[in-house]
Parts: sequence; structure tokens; C-alpha cells
Amino acid sequence: MDRRFFFRKEERLSGLKPVQRLFTEKTGSIFIYPLRVNFLLHQDEDAPPLRVLLLASKKRFRRANVRNRVKRVLREVYRKNSHDLREALTSKNKKIDLSISFVGEKDMGSHEVEQIFLSIAERLMKSLD
Repeated sequence: MDRRFFFRKEERLSGLKPVQRLFTEKTGSIFIYPLRVNFLLHQDEDAPPLRVLLLASKKRFRRANVRNRVKRVLREVYRKNSHDLREALTSKNKKIDLSISFVGEKDMGSHEVEQIFLSIAERLMKSLD
């Protein structure tokens, strides 16, 4: 298995209009504690098949170092496990924007978050059929 795992700048969802559109016109939402995923199908020609916004709220994690650690864990879990999702979207010729929010009360280990992300990704692929 010779895969290289990246999380490039083009895959990051940024800008006011795309983020507002994701939360106002969202196609669907999947929630498995402690992760909530909102997604929006779009037909933007220039965009990659998968763009992601990672969130950890200041309301739940008051200390910046804890909030940054949570976002770091989310980035790493996404980076390691997004390849199959990206391949599925490319084969179906679909493009999607995702927001992954950590809504838990306390920080979790990366292994637990990874298992939850994998189940969410599986449900997301089923909902795109």
C-alpha cells in the first residue's frame, strides 16, 4: 500500500461565501458523538472533489492550547482517512464541502476520534448514492 496522505491548502474550505453557503444551504448532517459533520454538494468547476472546514468551539474549549490540540487531532484523522472518501467522490463525479465540528465536552484521543470519523465517512458515502 503505497499511498501518500496529504491535506493540501486547496482542500481547506475558506472564504466567507462558501462557509456561509455550507451552513445555510446544507445538503445534510451526520452526528455521532463527539463529531458533527455538515455537508453540501456543489458543482464548482475549480474546486477539488472534497473541501473541509475543521471546527472546535471556544465555548466548549476555553483554553486555546486545548482547542488547538483538538483541531490538530481532527486534521490528522482527516488526513489519514480521507483517501477513500475522495476516491468515491471522484468516481461518482461529485463535489462536496464538509464541516467537521468537535462538539464533545472534553478532549478525546486520536484513536477514538478516528473510529468515529470512519463510521461517519461510511455513512456519508452511503448517503451520496
